[in-house]
Amino acid sequence: MSKIGRRAFLILTGQSAALLGLGLPGIARADSLEIPVSPADDNEWEFYHPGVYSAQDAKSMQAFQEYLAAITKSNANVNIQDLIAGRLDNQPGVERPAAVTGKYMETIYERYGNRNLLLHDKAYASKTKYGDVIAFPLILQPEVWPGTEGKTEGMADYMLVNGINCTNNYYKPFYEGDTLFQVNANQRCVDITPAAGSHYRTLALSGTCKTYNQKGELVSESACMLKESYRRHKDPAKRNPSGKRAWESPDWWQRKPHQYTDKDWDTIIALWKAEVYRGEEPLYWDDVNVGDQPAPRVAGPFLADEVGVDMLFNSPGWSSNIKYNVLTPEIFAKMVKNQQGIWVPAEYQEKKPKGQGSGGNMDRLEAAISSAGPQGPGGPGGPPPGQQGKQVPETSEIANRDGRAVIQNAVCAKWVAGMLINWIGDQGWLQRIGWDIMSLPPGYPESVVPPITKEMMPAQFDRFPYMDKVPFMRGCRAAWHALEGDAILCHAYVTDKYANDGEYFVNLSWWCQTLDQYIVEEGSATVKLPKRA
Repeated sequence: MSKIGRRAFLILTGQSAALLGLGLPGIARADSLEIPVSPADDNEWEFYHPGVYSAQDAKSMQAFQEYLAAITKSNANVNIQDLIAGRLDNQPGVERPAAVTGKYMETIYERYGNRNLLLHDKAYASKTKYGDVIAFPLILQPEVWPGTEGKTEGMADYMLVNGINCTNNYYKPFYEGDTLFQVNANQRCVDITPAAGSHYRTLALSGTCKTYNQKGELVSESACMLKESYRRHKDPAKRNPSGKRAWESPDWWQRKPHQYTDKDWDTIIALWKAEVYRGEEPLYWDDVNVGDQPAPRVAGPFLADEVGVDMLFNSPGWSSNIKYNVLTPEIFAKMVKNQQGIWVPAEYQEKKPKGQGSGGNMDRLEAAISSAGPQGPGGPGGPPPGQQGKQVPETSEIANRDGRAVIQNAVCAKWVAGMLINWIGDQGWLQRIGWDIMSLPPGYPESVVPPITKEMMPAQFDRFPYMDKVPFMRGCRAAWHALEGDAILCHAYVTDKYANDGEYFVNLSWWCQTLDQYIVEEGSATVKLPKRA
């Protein structure tokens, strides 16, 4: 990416010292960073206007739009019996992610479940209203936007994925042995390239999904939206002859690794000890008020145990268990600090060569369930960035990476879900959780990559922008990306409570930020709570 044009991006975060128990709320400010942008006067790249395509691009876009229209039409009214009998397995937009296995339930519990016995202990769970261990809800988190990967080859040399916004409603628990059937619909692609033109063509992509279990019960509904912004060399000789596109992103690695001090660890340990696990004790709707803030959760800091991991969908067990390890004296006595000041087992003070560690990439089964969708495993854009960078010349932000893996977008929402499930207890239910990242990618002015307007969003995004519902967070946005080595502080704020058809609900806005106050994700949630008799 060219560095001729630059603009300073000032990081505004809303982490209040009060939330840490250290003072009064306020807007914190981190140092400004310069993020490289592709300058508007760079003649190396094609210049685009909305809806104006070359003959070949127009042909590709027409075929893609026809594909989306066919999914939307064929899946508008699906016969549920045909679905669970497997007669629709070859229909576009219909997927069977995987069976919910006990092993996979336990894996997700260990990573995100925050020691909740309802998700782990059969003897305990048998005495609850569920009668058995239930799966962590976000074991199913389908990303259902209609990605263009593999369907518009040749339209771009580089692709920037941004403005990722997803929401999931959960209606029934998942149990071991359940089979899930996913039906994608309402697939939409709109060219939102600025009217004045840009060196990036930007498409807004959205989709919805309904998921059923083997009984034909509707267990969840989802909606997702993102932007894909493309640029292509003006000179055909410089283009990638395969037609593939390389990954492009803001240079997250300009944010230096945080060096953990003893004071930082005092703060983290105090927050860990203050986290709430309600369990069988009910949280009554009557006792929750607008402005309440659940005890925050600290997730991480997480590390991969081997070099060469581009994206962390999960971390090895020794890293995921850092809270337990540090708070358990006999384990902590054997830990040491690595170069970043993070407590690790002595054998993981340095990363191992690839193939010698337990690995930080996602498991095959997690790929099947958590990232099933039009784009497949690897997150937005298809294959991991390192692989895509080999297809065409690397962007400078890939060349300048310092070895820290990116933490996959949806992971922060899972940490928040674990916090909220512990807060509401066994009698509560996580009805809805949504998340947003990089609505305005730093370093890309709106005149180059425009935002998605509220009018274009599916109805499920009625609470966006999420942090504007929190008085001391108004105007703040999730502008950065969680990286390996970050400790992530998860916070939530009650924004509304209401009754509907005899059931009682509480809405919250939430956000995640690093210990050094970079906001990396924001979202909303709805929980259902019991009412006092």
